[in-house]
Amino acid sequence: MPLFNVDSLVLNPREAETVSEVIFERVFNDSDIAEYHEVETGIDVKTQIAFADRLGLLGKETSGCTPNVAGGFTLTQKYWTPVMEDFRLQHCQADMHALLKVFRKSQRINPDFFDMVGTQELGVIISSVESSLIENIHRKVWFNDTAAATVENDGVFTNGTDLGYFNSFDGLFKQIFEEVPTSASNYVAITANAGATYAAQALEDDAALAIFEQMVTTADERLVSADDVFILASRSLADNYRATLRNKNLGSGFLEVVEEGRPKLYFDGIEVKVRYDWDRYIKDYQNNGTSWHLPHRAVLTTKSNIPVGTLSEDDLTKLDVFYDKVSKTNIMDAAYTIDAKHLETYMTVAAY
Repeated sequence: MPLFNVDSLVLNPREAETVSEVIFERVFNDSDIAEYHEVETGIDVKTQIAFADRLGLLGKETSGCTPNVAGGFTLTQKYWTPVMEDFRLQHCQADMHALLKVFRKSQRINPDFFDMVGTQELGVIISSVESSLIENIHRKVWFNDTAAATVENDGVFTNGTDLGYFNSFDGLFKQIFEEVPTSASNYVAITANAGATYAAQALEDDAALAIFEQMVTTADERLVSADDVFILASRSLADNYRATLRNKNLGSGFLEVVEEGRPKLYFDGIEVKVRYDWDRYIKDYQNNGTSWHLPHRAVLTTKSNIPVGTLSEDDLTKLDVFYDKVSKTNIMDAAYTIDAKHLETYMTVAAY
């Protein structure tokens, strides 16, 4: 398949003359993975993650010459189970319409006309593809599910979704829903999620404030005292919380500030990181036609408790770009290993 489909372009008037003049649609999230997750490198095969629980009570009054024996550590385990994924994009100049001017005009046909590696034009394309790769990594880390099924097959994914893009490993929502079920003490219910229609799923005024408050109150002391604790929240919850901030005077720990030109939300001194991409993925890929699957979600946790594993962090952000002389094709390849893990349940409060 050609890299660019130009069937809808009118090629008679003056067109854009460089790729830099083409407006590429924005991705929903091209933030650094490390903004939300610790990244564990060197993960390319199944690898053990060992846990030791904390020691209980220690120290009793001495009696005689034999010390009191205390209980030891109990070890448990999880495993990194990384999968390898890849994709290829390729472009042949001969596929382009002869009138399209967005690619450079070469002084000779062979090889200059075909070989775009190192040109400004291909550089712009590479940058756009790399942003899309990062966006897809964010989506996989949270929404992947090895048992993914569409609505018509009793699942939650939108009918017609190519599940091959979602079922390579279990993402964090799959793990959190299993390890923090609705019966758990560190689960907070969002009643609006149960609505049978889009309208019925709308949040009531000040709902997010009550949800965040319950999340913090429910949290284990070790979680709320952690240096890197944060709340990851869907845009729907963040917008609802912002509306509350505009209408109520909640004090210095409950506010929205602008740092380096970007707004930051805080709840009781804990940063609320808005996951705009969650809302988009839910609307696009977890939509049954009348309602969305759990459109309002929030997770109180730490970066270190939801790590992403890969062989090399560069694999998640960089492409292998080369020119193939045999096929006269410019090729952009990506290949990476990836997995995500929800580590310790007590270091999470989930609202959904």
